[in-house]
Amino acid sequence: MAGKALIKAIFSNWLVIGTCAVLLLLNILFYYFFIRHQEENIARLERQYSLVRKGKVTKGGRRLDTLISRKKEMDTFMAALPQESAFPELVHQVYSMIQRNGLISGRMAFKPEKVGHFSLIRYATSFKVTGRYEQIKHFLADLLDSRSLFCIDGFILEKNGKEKKVSMTLELSLYLK
Repeated sequence: MAGKALIKAIFSNWLVIGTCAVLLLLNILFYYFFIRHQEENIARLERQYSLVRKGKVTKGGRRLDTLISRKKEMDTFMAALPQESAFPELVHQVYSMIQRNGLISGRMAFKPEKVGHFSLIRYATSFKVTGRYEQIKHFLADLLDSRSLFCIDGFILEKNGKEKKVSMTLELSLYLK
């Protein structure tokens, strides 16, 4: 008797049953649209982490190889840079290239500044050279063919009136460690 009365009491209150049914339906929909996708994503990430941990990188393998090769290239580049103590010798090289090409030059004043995370020192200057166009062209070729790393940041060529002479303002940088 008590069981029948309990069932009758539950079914007589449709508001409670309707609310429970709506909550159950919302719970199922929430699981289907939100939680199920997250479970699949978590499972995929766990598999990927397991492969990475075992050393079997699948997708990012090329990226890792690229990073390793770039690190080796950077180490090679850094080893090729001259020491800061070689600075006077490098400036002398520039002056000798100017003289060898028969150019007239202005004064060079190098300004040192620290660069980047690699403890590099950049010496930058801007100076003017004057001569025939062929001489300036050969001077630039000498700079580019030099064993030292001279970086040409920019240059401006100007013709001097009716003369056959050309002036070039050159912005030059040296990187040292």
